[in-house]
Amino acid sequence: MANLGEQMAAEVDSKVQKFRTLQEEIQKLRTDQQLLMQQLSENEMVKQELDLLDDSSQVYKMVGPVLMKNETEDAKQTVNQRLELISGELKKVEKSIKSKEEESKETAKKIQEMQSAMQNAAAEAAKLAAQQAAQG
Repeated sequence: MANLGEQMAAEVDSKVQKFRTLQEEIQKLRTDQQLLMQQLSENEMVKQELDLLDDSSQVYKMVGPVLMKNETEDAKQTVNQRLELISGELKKVEKSIKSKEEESKETAKKIQEMQSAMQNAAAEAAKLAAQQAAQG
């Protein structure tokens, strides 16, 4: 009986470790999500500013320590591409978060079920030992 208990305890420990790993992965994904949301917000502000300009306006972009002239239309196109890329990455991260959260919930549920089964088995073992002690 103790051998079965040890095996069950090892399985619970394994599931708990998996749960912790999932929580760490979710936390990292949330950090990535915040960074992407910040980048998205910054690029949306740049897009709004560029939309206020006409084609004759001067736009500069920083390349290393140097400001270089950039065509307004090129700048708008670059920002739109960045927005699409960031939005796509954000959707991937959000999908991953949702998936990891579901997996985490399932793992937590399994841990609870396994712990409950262990408690029931321990109670049965104690009951059986008490009966044997009363008979013997």
